[in-house]
Amino acid sequence: MALLLKRALITNPYALQKTSALIFARNVIINDHFKPGPYPRTTEERAKAAKKYGLLPEEYETFPEDEQMGDYPKLPDIGTDSKDPYYPWDNPEYKRNFNEPMHYKAEMIGWDRYDISVKMRVPLWEQWLWFLGVMGGAISLYFFLEDYKFGRPVTAKQYPKEGKHYSF
Repeated sequence: MALLLKRALITNPYALQKTSALIFARNVIINDHFKPGPYPRTTEERAKAAKKYGLLPEEYETFPEDEQMGDYPKLPDIGTDSKDPYYPWDNPEYKRNFNEPMHYKAEMIGWDRYDISVKMRVPLWEQWLWFLGVMGGAISLYFFLEDYKFGRPVTAKQYPKEGKHYSF
């Protein structure tokens, strides 16, 4: 690389633009580099795919073939907030280690989003029960108490004599 730069600067200074374009073109990242490979069918292919993702062959599990995820591993559903905060992570703000495969739903279950593995304090059925109970109670009170109005009774205005009272 250094020899290429020296030759470019000595022979033709304008060739530096072409040389730098070659250097930068070498570092282009294409999404195909991160695309999962074909679905592993043999044990050798499974072992190779497990090594590719940094997993042991015993830990490596794939998605069903009809989900079209290729050889990407099926990782457990553990949110970032559920991971150990005292573990010496390589990237502690995301609780990830270097070269660790990401969950395929990483955009949805990140550290600042929904935690998929959290156990709710109040179950979902009980939340719905309370919500529908309060809303149903309010609606039933509205309909049953519609006939019982409260407030000052209002009558027609009473004036001492008939005729116009204000002429402006």
